[in-house]
Formats: sequence, structure tokens, C-alpha cells
Amino acid sequence: MAISLQFKCEQKKSPVFKMAEAIVSVVLDTLRDLLVEEASSLSRVSSQVEEVRKELKRILCFLKDADSKQCKDEIVRNWLREIRSLAYRIEDLVETYAIQVAARDSSGKSITKFLKRSAGIFGEIRSLHKLGTEIEKVKADISSITTSLERYNIRAIDGDGESLSNQNEKYQQWIRQTYAHEVEDYFVGMENDITNLVSVITDCGRNHRVISILGMGGLGKTTLARKIYRHKVVQRCFERFAWTCITQQAQIKFILQDLLIQLLPEKKDDVKFMEGRELVQKLNQVQMERKCLVVLDDIWKVEDWKSILAAFPLAQGNSKVLLTTRKREVAEVGFPYELECLSEMEGWELLQKIASSSERTDFKNLQHFSSDFKDVGLEMISKCGRLPLAISVLGGILKEKNSLADWKMVNKHIGTYLNHNGETNGGSVGRVLSLSYHELPYHLKLCFLYLGNFKEDEEIKPEHLYLLWMAEGLILSQHKRNGERMIQVAERYLIELGHRSMVQLKLDEFSPTRRLISCRLHDMMRDLCLEKGKEEEFVKVADFQNVDGALLDSSLVTNNNAHRLVIHIDNATAAISIQEDCSKIRSLFFLKAISGFWEKEMSWPRGVVMKNFKKLRVLKFEGFDFEGQPFPIELANLIHLRILSLKYCKLDELPACVADLPLLQTLDLQVKNEIRIPNVIWKMKRLRHLYFNYKHCTKGGKLRLHGLTQLETLWALVGEMDEIADLPQLKNLKVLYARVNDDDNLHILIDYINTSGHNLQEIRLSIGDCDFVGSDNGYDLLKSVFQCGSLHSLYLDSKLVKFPAYEQHFLKGLTVLQLRDNNMEEDPMEALGHLPQLRSLLLGHNSYMGKYMVCQELTFPQLQYLVLFRLPNLVYWKVDEGSIPNLSRLGISHCDSLAMIPDGLQSLSGLKKLRIVGMPHEFCDRITMVDGHEGDDYYKIQHVPLITVLNPL
Repeated sequence: MAISLQFKCEQKKSPVFKMAEAIVSVVLDTLRDLLVEEASSLSRVSSQVEEVRKELKRILCFLKDADSKQCKDEIVRNWLREIRSLAYRIEDLVETYAIQVAARDSSGKSITKFLKRSAGIFGEIRSLHKLGTEIEKVKADISSITTSLERYNIRAIDGDGESLSNQNEKYQQWIRQTYAHEVEDYFVGMENDITNLVSVITDCGRNHRVISILGMGGLGKTTLARKIYRHKVVQRCFERFAWTCITQQAQIKFILQDLLIQLLPEKKDDVKFMEGRELVQKLNQVQMERKCLVVLDDIWKVEDWKSILAAFPLAQGNSKVLLTTRKREVAEVGFPYELECLSEMEGWELLQKIASSSERTDFKNLQHFSSDFKDVGLEMISKCGRLPLAISVLGGILKEKNSLADWKMVNKHIGTYLNHNGETNGGSVGRVLSLSYHELPYHLKLCFLYLGNFKEDEEIKPEHLYLLWMAEGLILSQHKRNGERMIQVAERYLIELGHRSMVQLKLDEFSPTRRLISCRLHDMMRDLCLEKGKEEEFVKVADFQNVDGALLDSSLVTNNNAHRLVIHIDNATAAISIQEDCSKIRSLFFLKAISGFWEKEMSWPRGVVMKNFKKLRVLKFEGFDFEGQPFPIELANLIHLRILSLKYCKLDELPACVADLPLLQTLDLQVKNEIRIPNVIWKMKRLRHLYFNYKHCTKGGKLRLHGLTQLETLWALVGEMDEIADLPQLKNLKVLYARVNDDDNLHILIDYINTSGHNLQEIRLSIGDCDFVGSDNGYDLLKSVFQCGSLHSLYLDSKLVKFPAYEQHFLKGLTVLQLRDNNMEEDPMEALGHLPQLRSLLLGHNSYMGKYMVCQELTFPQLQYLVLFRLPNLVYWKVDEGSIPNLSRLGISHCDSLAMIPDGLQSLSGLKKLRIVGMPHEFCDRITMVDGHEGDDYYKIQHVPLITVLNPL
């Protein structure tokens, strides 16, 4: 029997053991940390816990042998489920015991009430004394599985190394911190496509009102559409522009609103309340009156196009529509332009660029690719069908391949995947993407699969993602470097995923460190993520979008072995019924289909309170209205909860029992209404990240914070609502965003910031109606603000006589400055121009009331982004040569008296984007082409690639 079973294992090639290996490894790391952090609580059972750790490590050795043999069998899959459950079970047991002991020791009182509650959570723990019995049961179950594995001729591999199929020292380089470039950084080919499409789109003499870019996934349709959309000839040909992504789950009303807001931004507030018929009529009207270009990216269904067709005046007018789609039947609604794959040499150029973009010394210069590498590379390009996305993924894999043998190894694997079972090209690309997934180290596999929790095309905030990863135990403490925090380890994980072309990263252009500001999954990568998440039973995504009156029954979402559940819902009439045992679920996302601060939230069904989620680490609601209702889940029982997020929701009051959650690390209360917060937050000793909106209140004085000794992030601290005097006690605080509107609170805050006792690394400060003019000490108070060397961003809305003359220690770390309603009468540019790190500057509504403004030579050395907005008296603006040398984006909006674009812009060779909104016709005519004739000031900006002129007065 053993021989036949071994043969069966080796014949089916699928690394089904890798996920179990990853989860066991993560649990081992967690248990080790628990033994260290909870030494006193676990002192009486530490030897037993250590025995279980050894048994799990032994299981891990069996898994490595099974992985090297590539076993696949239904019986084996059942064992994998048991192994995962056992690993999570022992983690829950040990953690629960530590919580109970800590609760007893800290209170010094009877814990009968606590035990009664926890008995309802974990049936397997009836008292603290039964933990040893439960551990013995776990050991027996592990022994049983071990015996079964041995019957399959699977033997333990000694040591802590990788499995035979994954002994790749090349991946030790993954911890090197590097920044991945965006897709456009590797743009290759398509020059003819750009020329052809620009000609079709800008030629008003042709009848093509709708142009469709057609091709299979991964060809670069969206990238090409962006190139067309931003092309300077196209930008000068059209007056208004709009871009929206349709996706498979088309939300017609949202699409129409999104387009109309972009075409008529000045009507944004009105558009929010428009319904379908009015939206269609208004869209049609603006495209008749203005020459518009609308891009509809990623259309999947002809029905989706037909549902919005009436909004486009295709029979008349000069507006045009550009579509991207994978389906020919959709493309044929207009002029179809079929996109082809890269040529062989274009593919080789792209592969070289990506593969040589790491910091390895041997491939820094493209010429270092020898003919032997080229031969292997061209063979790989041919096998992956010269598809840009597939080549990009290959390049990400090859970054860490230092030898020709490594390249040949990858080539060999690609051949296996491409030709397996005679799949078509579409399936072959999936195999290439799967290869990039299987090449990931186990901890990055888990982090990548977790991205399947997010919505399609979502721009994911890195800081939010890091906290989720950490709450799930996916960030391993063994990867910490000296002095490094876990959140920094998580950042390196994400950067590495971007480096391998698994995730698209967006960098902050105005940060001196070019920090990450968002990440997202390409559509094909998201498909891969969901496919693997389902295959590995890692996450269950239940999509109830566009289902009227759906019953969200537990049988639909819990009949699976995944430990993470994501529910997408967009119907306010849907019923929710989750009555069965969901105790295995560790992460629960309840997401409204379209969410954001300006989107209308969906009412939560009345009377629905979920009771059966017993082991949650992460609980996230997004876009729901809970006003007038109890909290939607019984918080008191969630003793393992690490993250509670209610972003974009509405909630009357936060339950006071939130303070009893012993392991809560992140509390996100960025809700859309004014929320009452019980004055118990200070009791949450383990809280590390606290997020408010500006509208929050509490009873009985200001919100106390003094007990939050582990707090690292405090977002939107409000002087009127929160006890600012508690800040000095928050010894671990790293990130602070505060808003103050009175002198007293500002004094307290500035005194705290200017002391040397804090550990703050990033400070964002918003100052409202403070008195810097009327009081005797106002100017001194303002100078004390400017002396805050650690201030990163400053939003100043208070009245000023003038901007203080620059001094050596003024705002030396400031990178972002926004000024509004300051009523300054003296030109502030001389003082502002000497701020050494300033990268983004907005002079907003009535910030400066003078007529003349000059940017002098050698000022603004780092400034990249500048906006002038509603400066009603500004008549003349001059930019001296040598000023603002690094400016890349400039906006001028509603400065009604400004006569012309400033002299000196023609010398700013780095200026990439110019946006003019709501300026007089005379001003706009001077910078545009009118009837083929250049305006008087056109020569100043003719070098700028992207110029947008909207709403001339």
C-alpha cells in the first residue's frame, strides 16, 4: 500500500502542502512570541506548550517532505485541513489561557464572570485547569496525523530549512528594501498604436465617435488608454475629460455620477443627488456643449454599454468615447482597435528593464546580459506569448536569478506550465502568474492571499494593510532587524511583493523618502489571488452584489473550510441571517460594494446582531449605517480581536465593552457622523493605533488618553474633544495628526512637540481659529509653531498679519503646507521660499490678499507641487529664473484678477502637469491654441506634456 500511494503522490504535481506549512510556521512564531511576552501568565504550562511546539515543528518537517514529493490526494487534503485546524486550535487555547490568567492577576478578584463568558466562546475550555488536558488531546491528534503521513511513505526532513522544492537561497535577498516602479516606468513598444489612436481620436472629420481597444487580459489596454488620455495632442484637442473603470460588477448610477463629476466638477454637490434619468440628460448635454473625451475602462458586457449609451450624443457633437475591453462583442459597438502582443525584441527590452532593475551589481547595465542570457530570455518570451503582463511577472522572478543556470531553471518551469495539457494562451498566462505565486516564500504567500479580502480595483492604503497582516500574525518577528518595528517589517513585505511584480505600488512624489501611498492588484493578479485563496482554503469571498432581496444565509458563506470571510453586499433590502457556528472564522469583512466618504452608506438590516463569530482577530465593517440600532455583533465575546474598523460607517455610540477587549490593537472610528465615544479608551492598555474623525464626543469631560502607553498612531486628535494634556504620557507615540482651534490647546500641543521626551516621527497639525493677531502673545505663539522641527504637514487656517520672516530653525522638516483664510497683505513667497524641505504648497482661499507675488531666484529648492486657489486680488505673479527648479505640477484656480501666466515658467523644464480651472477667458486664451494660432503666453508652457483648462469664466 505504501508503494502505490507514494507513486500516486508523485504523479500529481501540485504543492498542496505549502499553505499548511505556511500556517504551521506562522503559528509556531506566534507561540514562541506568546511564551516570551506572556511568560508570567504561561509559567505553569510553558513546558506543555513547548512540547506542542516541538510536535508542530515535527509536523512541519513531514510537510516539507510531502511538498518535495508534490503530493495531491483527497485524503491528504483532509489531513491538511486537520493540520491547519490543530495549529489554530493550539494558538487559541494558549492565548485564551494567557488572557484569563492576566485578567485574574490584574483584578485580584474572582473571574467567575469572565470564565462564564469565555466558556460560551470556547467549549473546549471549561476552566483554566483543563488546559493541560486539551494540550494532551492536541498532541494525540498530531501523533495520529503523523502516523498516517508515515503510511504514505512521507518522512520527516530534519532542520529548519526550506523544503527540497524550495531550497532557494536567492530568496534570502527579499529582505533588502528596494522600491518597485510603477507600470509606466517599464513602458515598451506601442508607439504605432499611440500614433494611430491619437489620430483617430483627434480627427473630427471621421465618423468614429466610439473607439475600442480590444485584447486579452495583460496586453496593456489600460496602459495604452492612459497614454492616449494624457497625450499632449489629445489634451489640447478636448475641453473636458473623464475616466472611469467599469469592471465586471458595473454600478451604472455610480458610473454616471463619476463621469459627470469629472466633466462638471463645479457641480459636484448637485450631482450627488441626481437620479438616473437626470444624470443621463446632463451627461448628454455637457458633451453636446463641450468637446469631451470619456474613457470607459474594462467593459465586460454589451448590456453595460447599452445601459449607459443614452448618455453619449454619438450622432452629433464632437465628443468621443474610448473603451477598453477583453471581449470582441463589446469592442464592436464602436471602431475596434485590436491590440497585439509585443514584438520579440520589444519583449526582450521589457524583460531586460525589469530583470535589471534590482541593485545587483552584475546586471546594473543592460549590456551585461550576454548572448546566452538573451537566447534563454527570447525563448521564455516566446513561451509566454509575448504578453506584457506575463513578461513583467517573469522579470520580477528573474530579478533574483544571478546565474544562467537560474534563468534556464525558470525557462524549464515555464515550458511545463505553458504546455501543460495543451492549454490555450489564456490559460498559459494563468500558469505564468501561478509560477510567480509559487516562487514566493511562504510568509509572502499568506500576505499576497490576504489581498483577496479587498475589493476589485481598490487602492489599498499600505498602513491599513500592514495592521491587518500584523493582526493575523502574518508578519514574523524573526524577520525584525535591530531597532525595527513590526510595521516596518510589514512594509518590507509589501515592497518585496511589488518588487516581484505581484502588486502595483504607488509612491508619494512629494515625500523625500518616496514612501508608499497605495497599492493595488492588477485584475489578473486579483483573479490569481482569489483562485489560490479558494484552492488553499485561505479566504472565502461571498459576493452578493446586484442581487435584489438576497438572503445572506450562513450556509452560503460558512460551508467552507476557510478561516477568513469577506462579504460584498450592495442591496439595502437584503436580509442577513448568520445563525450557525462560525467559530473558525478569524477575519470578517462586511463591505458595501462601493464605499468612500462621499458615497451613501447602506442601512444595516434592523434587529440583526451576529453572535456566532467566536475567534475573530479582525472585524471590519465598511459603508454601513447602524444609526438607531445596537452594534451589529456582540463585542464582549471577542476576546481575541485585534482590529475593529468602522470606516465610512454611521454609528450613534461605540459600546463601552470595547475597553474589555484584552488584545485590541487597532480601533478605526473614522465614521461619517458624530459618534459618541465612552470615556473608557484610556483603559485599553494594548491599543497601538487609534483613528478618529473630527466629529466625535464623549460624556463627562474630554476623552482621556493617559493609559495608552503602547499607542503608536493617534489620528485626528481634536483639542475641544480630547485631553491634549495626556500626550506626554503616550511614550510610544510615533504618528500624530492633531487639530486645534484655540490658543490654550495649541500652547499645550506645541510645548509637547518641542520637548525632547517624545518619540514622534511624523506630525500633521491643523490649526483653525487661533488668535495670532489680536493677542499680545499671538506672534510668539506662531513662531513657536514654526520652530517645530518634527512637523511634517501644516494646515493653517488662522488670520495672519504676514507670514513670519524666515529664520534658520523655522519648519525645517515641513514637506506639506496649506494656507487658507489667512488674509495676509504682504507677499509670503520670500519667507516660504526658504523652507528647506517644502515639497507641496497650497495658497488657498483668501490666504493672500495682495496684488503682486514674486518667487525670487534660488527659492523653493524642493517644491514639486504648487496650487494657487481663490486669491481674488492677485494681479501679477513673477517666477525668477532659478526659482522652483523641481516644480512638476502647477494648479491655478479661480484667481479672477490674475492677468497672465507668470514669466519664468518656460525655464521650468521639469513641469509635467498644468491645470487651469475657473480662470477668465482672456487668461485662458493667452495659453491655448485658438483657430490654429498660439496665444501670447503659449511659448511659456509649450514644453508641458499635460495641460488642462477647465471652466473659463
